[in-house]
Amino acid sequence: MMERILAALAKFDSRLLLGTMFLIACLLAFESWVLVLAKPFAQYRQLAATRASLATLLRATGNPSGELGQLAAELKQLSGRLTGELSLPRAQDQMAAALMLALDRSADRSGIMLTGVKPGTRRQVQEFEEVAFDVSARGKYLPLCAWLMNFEHTLGQDATVTEFQMRAADADRQVALTLKVALYRPLQLPLAGK
Repeated sequence: MMERILAALAKFDSRLLLGTMFLIACLLAFESWVLVLAKPFAQYRQLAATRASLATLLRATGNPSGELGQLAAELKQLSGRLTGELSLPRAQDQMAAALMLALDRSADRSGIMLTGVKPGTRRQVQEFEEVAFDVSARGKYLPLCAWLMNFEHTLGQDATVTEFQMRAADADRQVALTLKVALYRPLQLPLAGK
């Protein structure tokens, strides 16, 4: 049988036979190359897709140093707000003295004169205790307005101005201000079981 195959191959032109054998060898080499490189090529394509998606995500998030600057500004603002919180004592007379001291210092820095702080009523509002104070001050219009604008920093966010009234005080271009301030503190509930 081998003799017949060799005889049949001898009838072909030697160049055609060499060309066919070379073509078959090239196809085998190409197929083995594809089989060897298929897995690394798939991994390369996956890495390229991941890189592209991460680059898009990085462009969408923006500059990380700008984000750090924004976080630092928010931290500074929060720190300023927390230092402005006024921790008032529980007793009515001590609370009035602490409030008067805080308002007097703030008024002195603003260039106005605090003319009175009078304790008002205490009442319960939901889970909070509301303590009212009547506050009066006198000064030039713009410093008085600046003092009012800085009120949250002076007393914290637990204080609310419920009413205010401005009127001309005298010929010296002074303005008199009267306002009602309400301070809110969480109620201290008695502990169960004691």
